[in-house]
Amino acid sequence: MTEFKVGETDFLLDGRPVRLLSGALHYFRVHEEHWGHRLAMLRAMGLNCVETYVPWNLHEPGPGRYDDVEALGRFLDAARGAGLWAIVRPGPYICAEWEN
Repeated sequence: MTEFKVGETDFLLDGRPVRLLSGALHYFRVHEEHWGHRLAMLRAMGLNCVETYVPWNLHEPGPGRYDDVEALGRFLDAARGAGLWAIVRPGPYICAEWEN
């Protein structure tokens, strides 16, 4: 299992310094069929990480009613397949011009 730590001056991945170069891609705003292309564009820009919010009220529109909660997992699998690490920022409140 990979170990990620915050060191005194660096992020450490398995004990070695790592620099995260990240861009944001909100999976819920891009049709799933385009995720691969968009993630490939992040890699082409030299990034090694993607950041995304998780708008929980999209996945649970009402108490006990769930809608496509697997989408996040599919997106993270696509990011891994593109060679990207991920920073996941779950709600309930997200600061992404989203009605929470």
